[in-house]
Amino acid sequence: MICPQCGTENADHASFCGKCGRELEGAPAQPEQQAVPAQPIQRTRPDKLVRCSDDKQVGGVSSGLAKYFGLDVGLVRLLMILGLIFGTATFWIYIILWAVLPEQQCGSQ
Repeated sequence: MICPQCGTENADHASFCGKCGRELEGAPAQPEQQAVPAQPIQRTRPDKLVRCSDDKQVGGVSSGLAKYFGLDVGLVRLLMILGLIFGTATFWIYIILWAVLPEQQCGSQ
């Protein structure tokens, strides 16, 4: 490709003249980089609340709740223990959930 300003021969893929720096006509267009929109992080919630049979300490209720709500199992267990210590209805809620929820393998978290 020949520069129209100084007449220098340039490579066919050159965008600018190697001697004078002028932009060459017919040079391959530089592709514009478009910003890729960030995809929001989507948590996949299980379809139903279950007791986890493969990650249980007592009945699997805490691990099932943690899996369903996307929380750490240790945090849910700590909240259960604190609920028992401070005399709330946690004991009865745990017993009811233990009796009502189906047991299922949840996989590792």
